[in-house]
Amino acid sequence: MAASFSRKLSRYALLPVWLFLLAAFLLPLAAHAVDARSERASLRLAEKGVAAAAEGRLEEAQRLLEEAVVSNPANANAYAELAAVQNAAGNPRLARKYYVIALEIDPVLPAALGGLARLNVDAGDRDAAEILLQKLRATCPVCAEIRDIERAIADIETPPQPKPNP
Repeated sequence: MAASFSRKLSRYALLPVWLFLLAAFLLPLAAHAVDARSERASLRLAEKGVAAAAEGRLEEAQRLLEEAVVSNPANANAYAELAAVQNAAGNPRLARKYYVIALEIDPVLPAALGGLARLNVDAGDRDAAEILLQKLRATCPVCAEIRDIERAIADIETPPQPKPNP
């Protein structure tokens, strides 16, 4: 009788562990789900943010784009635009962070690929920029960002090659 009771108890002893593991996998999926109203609000806020940035109102653009991201954390375009605003405001490290987040959401987003490649060019990292350029060419062969990044990479000084000794 005692053995039967201990077997039943051991089955239920693992129940909290199983529930925790189940929640750990399902909650992140639910956290990214947004309703249609939130998604539309995010798109409107992002459009307003882009317009504000185009007019040079970077602080307002940042605020609007941050609200867009809060409304829909899966809005890769809002992250990419927020990255561009941060870069224009002189915050390349934060811009890099937002471009990486945008690419985690949408790995082939042209604005994020091009923006991150441009940051790599500005940092003098030709190899990283060329990898992103290849990905951009493969996913969007007619994107305007391609020519801009090609020119920027070409402008990076190529280190002199050592001359062979005769």
